[in-house]
Amino acid sequence: MQSMLSVLFLLLANTTAGYLVPNPSGKYNVTLTTGPLVDYSRNDPYAATPTPRALMLSVFQPARCASTVPALAMPNKTADYQGEFLQQTFNISADLTPLFLEARLPVCADHAHKRCSPLDDSPILLFSPGYSIPRLYYNVLASAIASEGFTVITIDHPHDANILVYPDSHAVYNNVSIQDSPTWDAYTRAADASFVIDQLRNATAMAELLPYRGARPFPTDRVAMLGHSIGGASAIIAASQDPRIRAAINWDGTIFGSPPPPGLGLSEPVRLMSQPVLFLSHQDFLDPSWLSTWPLLRGPKMVAYVANTTHYTFSDIPSLFEAAGQSTAPFADLLGTIAPASVVCILTAYTTAWVQAAFAGEKGGLELGEFPEVETLMKGNF
Repeated sequence: MQSMLSVLFLLLANTTAGYLVPNPSGKYNVTLTTGPLVDYSRNDPYAATPTPRALMLSVFQPARCASTVPALAMPNKTADYQGEFLQQTFNISADLTPLFLEARLPVCADHAHKRCSPLDDSPILLFSPGYSIPRLYYNVLASAIASEGFTVITIDHPHDANILVYPDSHAVYNNVSIQDSPTWDAYTRAADASFVIDQLRNATAMAELLPYRGARPFPTDRVAMLGHSIGGASAIIAASQDPRIRAAINWDGTIFGSPPPPGLGLSEPVRLMSQPVLFLSHQDFLDPSWLSTWPLLRGPKMVAYVANTTHYTFSDIPSLFEAAGQSTAPFADLLGTIAPASVVCILTAYTTAWVQAAFAGEKGGLELGEFPEVETLMKGNF
């Protein structure tokens, strides 16, 4: 089966138009802008020489526009790197490079020429990816959430993603020493998130990142953070350290480490916090680190799992297979057996409902919808 998939992907790679993922299901279309944010006040702890910490972002904004155009889901240099990375990481023979190389996202056309209207006052969600996984593995999910009326900003953390390509085409690669950190660098990711929030209020920085907006800051009174794997753990740690993050969502992420940096007076990575926290896990899994963190969460909190999923279902890979007309069945051990469209629907519904309730200050009456694949395992402070 894998050899047949390889042949089909080879044919796909020779199709210049690539393939288009479905339009997001929300009431808005979505704009997409990518670019760097450089923190000149911090040196990158994983750079070989003193270098300012330089993030790469994708900004998905909900917008009213009449038409969309296909946009590359990944720069070619990033996509070319993924086939060998996945083969080595998961010991598979199929070369999945074309799956990423040929993926196209439907995004609003001509937003730079005022032919569409992004919602500049929409709530903001920051997204942190899994360890060694570029932010671009979550484009479909970010776009789906944005289409519900949220500005979603996905963050590549340098030397954490397997490859991070900047606009001038130079790249930095994963530094495996990150795994030597007790928290797998979650504190550095948390600092990255706080820096992004700082810059959202910086009119000059926003004019450089989003030239079509001009020199206008974003309101930061409705900011939440989510992430996958260590990105989900980082979202909780960041929220516990920065009260501007008003809700945190952890997609299947272990909270690594026990001692925080000296001087915090804490025994766990997460401080006492009052913001709502949602944990979503893969099938039949309750992470022990969530149980140890549970008493520190003084606001609404919930743990639920999604049936027929694995850790890697919480990404765009199943959706890309479906959009390319390929079955995920040969990779069921890695990706689960749940329908890809169902994963997008569930993660979007739970994420948007959770943060909407947090911004409204609601402790009860959370409307999450009815999904037979989802089972609530723990719930508190409602």
